[in-house]
Amino acid sequence: MAQKTLISSPGLRTDIAKACTNVSVGGTSTTLVQANKSRCEITIVNDHATQIVYLALNTTDGTTVPTATLNNGIRLNAAGGSWTSDAYLGPVAAIATGASTVTLVTEI
Repeated sequence: MAQKTLISSPGLRTDIAKACTNVSVGGTSTTLVQANKSRCEITIVNDHATQIVYLALNTTDGTTVPTATLNNGIRLNAAGGSWTSDAYLGPVAAIATGASTVTLVTEI
């Protein structure tokens, strides 16, 4: 991960590791990201024009990748539906209503 210098001031973070990836999601559960204890924020965007994506978060031990299922979990509508969290550090899985749906994942 590349390091970025933001601000040089006492008491503030001066570098943040940022990863931006495109992940293809289809009709079976796909891992978008693994657990990351250093995560400050995550944003996931559905980039498909017509298909819906559902996200599943781990609700047990915080590290096991969950299984995403249709019509269950966090719904990302087509054409830019998104989810952002500055508190969730666990893994995220996704499933789409069709094949080859691109999700844009940004992890800071």
